[in-house]
Amino acid sequence: MSGRAHQTAARRLIDLVGNAYAFDGLDEFRAGILPLLRETVPAHRASYNEFGDPPDQTWWISDPFLAVEPAAAERFRALAHENPILAHTRRTGDGRPRRISDFLSREEYHRLALYREFYREVGCEAQVAFTLPSRPPVVVGMALVRDADDFSDAECALLGAARPHLIQAYRAAELSSVRAAALLALEAGLDAVAAPLIVADGHDRVAMATPAARELLRTRLGGSRSTGRLPPALREALAQRRAHGTPAAEPLVLTLGEGEPVTLRVLPEAGGEGMTLLVVEDGLGGLGRAELEGLGLTPREAEALRWIALGRSGPDAARVMGISPRTVEKHLQHVYAKLGVRTGSEAAATAWAAVGVRRPAIRESHVEGAEPPS
Repeated sequence: MSGRAHQTAARRLIDLVGNAYAFDGLDEFRAGILPLLRETVPAHRASYNEFGDPPDQTWWISDPFLAVEPAAAERFRALAHENPILAHTRRTGDGRPRRISDFLSREEYHRLALYREFYREVGCEAQVAFTLPSRPPVVVGMALVRDADDFSDAECALLGAARPHLIQAYRAAELSSVRAAALLALEAGLDAVAAPLIVADGHDRVAMATPAARELLRTRLGGSRSTGRLPPALREALAQRRAHGTPAAEPLVLTLGEGEPVTLRVLPEAGGEGMTLLVVEDGLGGLGRAELEGLGLTPREAEALRWIALGRSGPDAARVMGISPRTVEKHLQHVYAKLGVRTGSEAAATAWAAVGVRRPAIRESHVEGAEPPS
């Protein structure tokens, strides 16, 4: 690639990443990311998919919009397993950008029933696709399609470089949606919210807390009913986050005493100036090796990154993994290269961004029109 072409690709990457972080909530992200992708890598069409369980949680959009008849959609669902990119991702957990041509020749592709009965009808002669890690069972995928020429190695590399940033942008949009959902849940009544939620003011005083959160404050986080303030260890940890400018996508993990760890998603400006919303989860917030392997990492690389994301040093990670610090460092060097980052803190931020956060739910008995539980 010439110097000028490289500069142009770098400019497109910077523009994509900068604009991707501007979305306020998942609805904006879903609707706006596809035009940005097509500006970065020219394509006949781009699509965005979220597959959930049950099936009615599946979400799909394309740019430009493609009207698909119900019968064609049913054919696609029945034959989607023939897509070699999807098969590779399901088999390996590696969601980095891949082309159909990475697996099949043009002739082999044209022989697929998936091509004959669906892709040919929608003009899909070439495709590149990748996924964004999300908490199971949700799968988030994006695809670019052309009706003639294939995508180049350089274009795939550009999407690969963008993917870690898109993961973090998606997580930031998700957290914005979680904050909005949590505030709506709180408005429905504190006793209606099953999840532990805490709203603290600028002086670290507990302004509001759901019953589940108050129980955690009392039993697990060492809070005091008399002061009405957050526990000292939590106040200190929040002060360090503010001082270091820790991104919201990276949660706070606290382990007090001999108890199990508690993960807190820290969402600032929740309902007023200086207010902070804390969404609390038991354990490590879903940060597991399998989720990190979805970033395209080997099991050992994923394990090394997991310990770094949990705040361990390289030598500490080596002791836990039973290998030498030098080997851990080699694993981390491979991690940095695959994620397109340069430091452990940047890698940790991407690791946490690969893990979703569950939206706070309102108890069914408080949903309008619902019958109270028997």
